Amino acid sequence: MKRKIYFNIATLSALVAILVTGFLLLTFYNFHVKNEIRALKDYGKIMSDILDPLDDITADSLRGNTDPNIRLTIIDLDGNVLFDNMANPQTMENHLDREEVKDALKFGEGEAVRNSATLDKNTYYYAVLLSNNSILRISRQGATIFSHFKNVLPFIFLIVFLILLLSLFTSSILTKKILEPVENVVKNMEEIIDNRALNEFIVYDEIMPFIKKVENQKNQIKYNIKTLEEKAALMDVITSSMKEGFILIDENKKILSTNDSGIKLLQGDDNLSYYGDDFIKLSRSIKLHEALDKSIDTNSSEELILNLGEKYLTIYINPVLSNNILIGLVILVVDFTQKYKLDLMRREFSANVSHELKTPLTSINGYAEIIESGMAKNEDIKKFASTIRKEGVRLLNLIDSIIKLSRIEEEEYEKDFYIIDIYDIGENTMDNLKLIAGKKNISLNLYGKSTFINGNKDMIAELIYNLLDNGIKYTPYGGNVNLEIKSEDGWAIIKVSDTGIGIPASQQSRIFERFYTVDKSRSRKKQSIGIGLSIVKHIVEYHHGKIKLVSEINKGTEIIIKIKHYA
Repeated sequence: MKRKIYFNIATLSALVAILVTGFLLLTFYNFHVKNEIRALKDYGKIMSDILDPLDDITADSLRGNTDPNIRLTIIDLDGNVLFDNMANPQTMENHLDREEVKDALKFGEGEAVRNSATLDKNTYYYAVLLSNNSILRISRQGATIFSHFKNVLPFIFLIVFLILLLSLFTSSILTKKILEPVENVVKNMEEIIDNRALNEFIVYDEIMPFIKKVENQKNQIKYNIKTLEEKAALMDVITSSMKEGFILIDENKKILSTNDSGIKLLQGDDNLSYYGDDFIKLSRSIKLHEALDKSIDTNSSEELILNLGEKYLTIYINPVLSNNILIGLVILVVDFTQKYKLDLMRREFSANVSHELKTPLTSINGYAEIIESGMAKNEDIKKFASTIRKEGVRLLNLIDSIIKLSRIEEEEYEKDFYIIDIYDIGENTMDNLKLIAGKKNISLNLYGKSTFINGNKDMIAELIYNLLDNGIKYTPYGGNVNLEIKSEDGWAIIKVSDTGIGIPASQQSRIFERFYTVDKSRSRKKQSIGIGLSIVKHIVEYHHGKIKLVSEINKGTEIIIKIKHYA
């Protein structure tokens, strides 16, 4: 403010000084021009008195009556030059278009001033209509305004410069005097507002309403800040403890606020705040941005399901309006991965279990119906009963596997977690399967050492049993099934490999699905219901582990499981 006032006063003073100087110079110059024209008029009247009585104006009649510094020209009514004391009239152009000549013909006399840029001089003209119907024009050259003042310009510039310096000095003093009361208010606002020191400071009366207004606004601002801080703290506590993602963006999709869950669920960087960044920096999902743009364009709420890797998110987008004008969006991100997977599994379960139960029940019902009707021969009844028993066992195994899978999904094993040695479990499981493997002359091999995890013993035993049993089922006579247990980079590794028939690459992504089998006819021969590897996958996920499948047709299959190692 001080600089602005100082600048304005100094500029005004300098401008006034320059304008006054220019005005004086122009006034003086105009006075000079008027004097020149007046002198020509006086001389013109004298010459017109001499020439009016003459019928024929000749050089002899003018000799001795002309001033050698003044050019005298006689022009007829058609603009032709009849006489000129400084040039040959026959070589001179027509003068009818000259300003002073036209005025003389119209008003009886005329005057003009013309500048010559090449000679840097002004020429002053005066013309008068004579009684003999000819025009007498008198002219004389004079200096231009710059020629007049070039000798005194340095002194003029010096005076202007001194005036400017004086203006700057005066401006500084005036600025200080003007702002002193305002500065007193700024420095001592609290004392003045409290009416404790009004007499000690110079204060403009006009400022007092402003001071009172500032006092009221200050109190209101303090109250508003306190209220906002309380609300912000409460909002921060609420959003930071939410599992759901909570994100605020403005109408240009700039991030105003986001909690940690919002960053994690949208797979952002936990170390960045994202405040003020464009939303695209947090998420590059085209589907999500299209929903945001639609909500912004239509001021409508949007809901979408977004798949990010292994996560399934439900995203609710609601516009924030002020006076029916969109000022931002509230985005709520809900992780429903578990619910989505459970719903998917339930749908698959309904379809697959119906199919798996229907086949043995159809067989049992068919044979029972034949026996009941008496159509079966005595020698066939034993064979039919054996088939019914096998299908019944198959049903019991299916139901038992379903129960196991349900228990895992419902997390009934959580209370049984403790430190276990998976090498010891693998060794016991292999002993239980040696008889089955021996029937196919399959060699069971165990490698590794004691490796500990925090888990459920029964579940891990089920996991290893299913992997080994699966390997034995699909390994030809005389093959190998190997189990390796070790620790590596903080992980406990369970690796089961066989020299079996392998799995086609096109079907490897579905091998862990419930009731999925590569070859249905071959699976029935092996008495496989396609749920063993699904149980394995659920046990691994329950222990927050990882599972990997490597397989090649006619060369074998290798399944690698990683669970956090307990050191």
